[in-house]
Amino acid sequence: MAYLPLPSGKLVFREVVEHPGAVAVLPLLERDKILLLKQYRPAIGKWIYEIPAGTVEKGEDYLECARRELEEETGYKARRMEKLFEMYLAPGYSTEKLHSFLASDLEPSSPRRDLGEEIKVVKVPFEKALKMIESNRIEDAKTIATLLFFFTKKR
Repeated sequence: MAYLPLPSGKLVFREVVEHPGAVAVLPLLERDKILLLKQYRPAIGKWIYEIPAGTVEKGEDYLECARRELEEETGYKARRMEKLFEMYLAPGYSTEKLHSFLASDLEPSSPRRDLGEEIKVVKVPFEKALKMIESNRIEDAKTIATLLFFFTKKR
């Protein structure tokens, strides 16, 4: 909890979660297929679809983190990585900024999942992923933002 200044000079008392930053990675398998994770999230008590993501470790840059998370969670390495965009995830109470990447020209590797992660990797046609957003089967904000950003960019 801290007093934070507003542009008017007034101070407000807020709780702020300091966060080192995070990455999300959209793995493009082929021209029209992507990899999604079906991951169990204990906080909400259910399996949800999302793209690989994770927190930046000390001394690591965002690109290194994106490559690490992709390999750990999917078992693929990317020969090409492209930064898509950055966004704050919860600016009302957190400093966390997400850096989203596109991973392409993928080659199989070995997943090295963190303890406590239950993940299934699924191959999904891109158009089906968009329909999964429309039908609320994809509920994860970073995944929705990244898929829609990529869709509008590739048009």
